[in-house]
Amino acid sequence: MIPVLQADVSLYEVAAYAILNPALIGVAFYMGRKANEKSKLLIASFAGAVAGVVLLNILALLNLFDAPTAGRAAAGIFAASLIPGLLYAWVGYRMKR
Repeated sequence: MIPVLQADVSLYEVAAYAILNPALIGVAFYMGRKANEKSKLLIASFAGAVAGVVLLNILALLNLFDAPTAGRAAAGIFAASLIPGLLYAWVGYRMKR
């Protein structure tokens, strides 16, 4: 059996999926608005990253956009989504005040 070589996933593409994912932005921002103390922003960031990866996997299953290629880098996108998710949650937390 010969291994199948797949195209590499660009780091710019991983960063774009991590920063501009609408599920990440929506969930992290919403949970940041509902947080009553700053320590809960980490939970909002984590939940937003999970929602972003779930959306990416759904798009990969439906073969939409470039998601099937980026779906192979889901773990990297999840890890990279934690920082922007924290930023979006913080913005939601600050807008509540």
